[in-house]
Amino acid sequence: MYKSILRTCAMVMVMAVTSLSLSTIGALADTKGYFIDLLYLQDGKTEQDAKRYFDKVVPIIAKHGLRRVTPGFKVTMKMSGDISPNLINVWSVGDVQNTMNDIFSDPKYLQHMPLRNSIFDMKRSHMFMMKAMQ
Repeated sequence: MYKSILRTCAMVMVMAVTSLSLSTIGALADTKGYFIDLLYLQDGKTEQDAKRYFDKVVPIIAKHGLRRVTPGFKVTMKMSGDISPNLINVWSVGDVQNTMNDIFSDPKYLQHMPLRNSIFDMKRSHMFMMKAMQ
């Protein structure tokens, strides 16, 4: 009888912890997302210029929850649509509400913005924050 009560208590505790963990994971998943940037290079700039820029900023932005999902891509063929970017990056975002604000508040990142603007045509480039459809 005593073992049965202990076993029942243990099962209830495991169920409670599992339920709490799953609800926490669900809540965390609500804040995660993806970021895609479709980048145009400034005239005379190259993929290597872009790579040098990203080599400098990736460690900084990763601290704020923006991490590459894939290597950067160069566009080799336009299949359809109105835009023709040179480069595409796909990132995971730890917190869609705060990650970008945190990055743009970081002095270590901000010091690289003149370099970014000299390499990429930011007026023509497109950026999208995304979350999974429910």
